[in-house]
Amino acid sequence: MSIDTQLLQVEMNDIVIALGSRFNDSSSFRQALRTKAIKENYAIKFIKSDKTMVVARCAHYSCNWRIRASKLQEDGAYEVRIFKNSHTCPGMNRKGNKQATTEWVANAIKDLVKWNPSITPKAVQNELEREYNLSLPYMKLWRSREKARDLIFGTVEDDFRWVPTLTKELVSKNPGSHICYEYDQADMSFKRYFVSFKVVIDGFFAGCRPFIGLDACHLKGKYLGMLMSAITLDGNNGLYPLAFAIVKSESKSSWYWFIEQLIKALYGDVSEICFISDMEKGIEETIKMLLPMVEHRVCIRHLWKNLWSAANAYTQKDHDRYMTDLMSLSPSIYSYLSNLHFVWARKDFSLRVKNHYNCNNLSESFNSWISDVRDKPVVELIDTVRAMLMVQRTRRSNMTNDWMSNLVPVAEDYIRKITTTEEQFIIRPSSNTVEEVVNRNERQEVDLNQMECTCRVWQMIGLPCRHAAAFICTKEYQDWPRYVHDLFHVHRYCYKIINGFLFSCAYLSFLYITYLYYIFLDIVWLMEAQ
Repeated sequence: MSIDTQLLQVEMNDIVIALGSRFNDSSSFRQALRTKAIKENYAIKFIKSDKTMVVARCAHYSCNWRIRASKLQEDGAYEVRIFKNSHTCPGMNRKGNKQATTEWVANAIKDLVKWNPSITPKAVQNELEREYNLSLPYMKLWRSREKARDLIFGTVEDDFRWVPTLTKELVSKNPGSHICYEYDQADMSFKRYFVSFKVVIDGFFAGCRPFIGLDACHLKGKYLGMLMSAITLDGNNGLYPLAFAIVKSESKSSWYWFIEQLIKALYGDVSEICFISDMEKGIEETIKMLLPMVEHRVCIRHLWKNLWSAANAYTQKDHDRYMTDLMSLSPSIYSYLSNLHFVWARKDFSLRVKNHYNCNNLSESFNSWISDVRDKPVVELIDTVRAMLMVQRTRRSNMTNDWMSNLVPVAEDYIRKITTTEEQFIIRPSSNTVEEVVNRNERQEVDLNQMECTCRVWQMIGLPCRHAAAFICTKEYQDWPRYVHDLFHVHRYCYKIINGFLFSCAYLSFLYITYLYYIFLDIVWLMEAQ
């Protein structure tokens, strides 16, 4: 194809402009001229730019360099009709930076922003210096990156218009899932969005402990708001996100709405679920109103750093001893803790949950897991988290192919740790299944048939405590799976928790097809980093 008939796309390298060169539109032509000027280090001035032609000349008053491109009637392309490509100005003009407008920079870095929407202005500067020998002010770099995002993803307002399309696609591909959104009735602006997938909820009820962490984190960048989450752990102590929502702010009304939607996603079956959160008043009041009978733990880190001993005591006796010490140090703190409505001490934790956590680390880990996508537009953020969950489930399913034991790896590692300790115990048999286990500091009774120890650790976490392990190790045949709760067995993990698939949204709209591929690359990088 000859140069006079070729439609030139604006490429940042090897710009070719000659008589007869054609460009898709006036914007492409202007972008090409600016790029050429910046690369060749001279300045140009646009004399005319309208719907019919673009005329530019050298910015130096005495120079004869000039170019004109006119719009063609047949296809709307712009063709170079006049081109005096010889500079007569004295020496090389060093004002090339003036050609680097925000619009030009945004177009020049579109590919960078497409692959990394969170790219920093400093990284943009490094690329411009390498490619064009340009040094630009920080704010121009920042504005150019924001404009490039708008060129690729559309504005915030444009993004919100795709919310109904996203919802329809998610529900269609994942039937039975609870996905909903709300707009502000006053001005019809976006208000909040909730996502919970049926296959994830089914896995939770089939094989996870009834333990859910609630938390919220700030979204970053220009897409302000909060991301609320409900997170649990799978049988191998891996993060298992149950639901998330995007809201305008962390308030009582937002928490009420989120927990209300979470109850619906859990089919209303929440009476035996234990929740843990920080001391956010909105969560506390909402759970009191909607779920007055459930166990609600408070993250001990948000309570008081020096209360670990009292909080970590499994028995009433040990707890009372530590609280007595605390009362002597600070009667006011003792009174405050005694009147808390939260469940914060392990001695009060339900044995049914099989979880001794008194820190909301799982929610904080989830916030960290999604930290690199929290500055994305709403629609892309939701779909990226969905895709991360999809990849996570597939990888965990593939991971189980290498498991050779009947127990999940975290249970295997735990048993290996407590059976290789140097701690010495004396075993005093009472029967074949009941023995007294003694060391220098304590005396506990272990019942193998009931899977119980008077220290209460075995009953609480579902894994043998160190006293039970000492007893089991005296047996000729050590059937460890027999003494581990079913929640930590491989068969339950494989066929209950990760059974079923999250399906992709291969078509959201013509616009979003353009970024599905780099979403995938982002996800692979994030998952490998985790």
